[in-house]
Amino acid sequence: MADLLNGGATTEALGSNDWVVDGTMTASGKPLLANDPHLDAHVPSTWYLAHMSAPGFDVIGATLPGTPAVALGRNRFIAWGATNVAADVEDLYRERLDPTGRSAEYRGALEPLQIIPETIVVKGGAPVHFDVRVSRHGPLVSDAINANNAALPREPRPAPIAPLAFRWTALDPDDTTIVAFLDLDRARDWDEFTAAMREFVVPSQNFVYADTDGHIGYIAPGRIPIRAGGDGSAPADGWTGDAEWTGWIPFDQLPHTFDPPEHFIVTANDRPVPDHYPYLVALEWPEAYRARRITDLIRAGAGRLTPDAFAAIQADRLSLHAKAMLPLLLALARPQGDRDRKAVDLLRAWDFEARGDAAAPAIFEAWFLRLAPAIAGDELGARLLARYQGQFSYVTRFLTTTLADDRSPWCDDVRTGARETCGMEVSAALHAAVGDLTRRLGGDMNAWRWDAVHRALFPHQGLDAVALLRPLLSRSVPNGGDWSTVDVGAVATDHPFDQQAIPGYREIIDLSPRNDSRFLDAVGESGHVLSPHYDDFLADWEAVRHRPMRMDRVEVEKGALGKLELRSEK
Repeated sequence: MADLLNGGATTEALGSNDWVVDGTMTASGKPLLANDPHLDAHVPSTWYLAHMSAPGFDVIGATLPGTPAVALGRNRFIAWGATNVAADVEDLYRERLDPTGRSAEYRGALEPLQIIPETIVVKGGAPVHFDVRVSRHGPLVSDAINANNAALPREPRPAPIAPLAFRWTALDPDDTTIVAFLDLDRARDWDEFTAAMREFVVPSQNFVYADTDGHIGYIAPGRIPIRAGGDGSAPADGWTGDAEWTGWIPFDQLPHTFDPPEHFIVTANDRPVPDHYPYLVALEWPEAYRARRITDLIRAGAGRLTPDAFAAIQADRLSLHAKAMLPLLLALARPQGDRDRKAVDLLRAWDFEARGDAAAPAIFEAWFLRLAPAIAGDELGARLLARYQGQFSYVTRFLTTTLADDRSPWCDDVRTGARETCGMEVSAALHAAVGDLTRRLGGDMNAWRWDAVHRALFPHQGLDAVALLRPLLSRSVPNGGDWSTVDVGAVATDHPFDQQAIPGYREIIDLSPRNDSRFLDAVGESGHVLSPHYDDFLADWEAVRHRPMRMDRVEVEKGALGKLELRSEK
């Protein structure tokens, strides 16, 4: 189920940063806003930069190809960015079907399922016809799971699962999110901005806002369900009606603020509501390392913040995760030989900057990745461990608690007759990590570089799987950072140390008359491999060098590479 919903993602990497400050914090006296959404890396890019201009309409920023609106950016009056709220808007329901499989029980009565016929045309084969069964709670995803399992070549195949329906706000027929973005592109002030946000359905986002009049704000729009019972963390009995969605969190009670007394707003997928908030938004959020680091840097630059200062924040690679975890690990580690001692010495001298040209971040990351398997692998087993070890916030919290007691039972390997301590497991993980890096990077530890093993991968959408085409179409670049840094660099656990999720778009928007606004796509604007713009952003992306976000017509014409004029024939 997790593979289906997460697209096979195995690490806690998808996230984003956005923040905004008012004029009291900036050198210009006007607001500044920044945003960098983190999504899976691809070629062609997820995003397409665009400037749309017409009489009374001027908007620029990042679009999703195929959609008719700027999703993140600015117009002449306001600017905005977004990060994911991580709201729980998906539930699973067990269903009781009648013998025909065409009706489901609900509160003692049978309700007919909606049957949607589908046909998949298969090249070189017969078309595949099947019926999608939909209950009041949504499509029966169990049908797809069971069909896929039945077609697996291996034996034994998984046993069929009972009918399971999937409820998700994005499946509702009245999704007006695209209307929200169209209205957002035309909004001129906070009132029009919030009016646009009322139309927003899914996925719930942390929108930060600024305008040329000097105001800043924040709102987390979207339909977040109110449940009659339960918290959605496990499949509910669909036939009882006890876990139905009874409505949505009222718009006016969604998290929001306008011109806050702190003079700035930061979101980075951290918890958006206080403990006393009366509604359930979600049960879990990532550790707030990125939000804390951005906040610290904003406060340090208060009163003199500039677009250059914001660019430096987006490029920041200080690992608060390493800063929190490393003292605990070093206190337990007992190096096994000279190479382990050399690694420990490098870590003790480290300033926690996850630079690409340094050895210490490579050693720490390799060490950290081995801790969950070493300490919890015997209890979890291979399949569950594969899903768990990439949830870095969970692993960090678990390790922080467990390693506080050297005799914790978690550290004892139940597969052996001996009694292992946490110090023994931590030391063994260090030794294995150093051995792994030695095989990858050679014997001279002083020459090790994080970016020699840590690369951001940009697989071609659709053709990366073709081995002969991969070198031609796919791309990769050496990179720094880790999962906790503002310039995020999370690694995959199934392919250490590949980075598969990235800040795919970056924007810095200056609301002063100077309009020193900037943006950047990760790869390039052309999907044609022979175009010079297929991957010409990659070097700038790795270095966090933005391109100017031009809106003035003279500047636009001055920077133009060419012009395409489309005429309609009557």
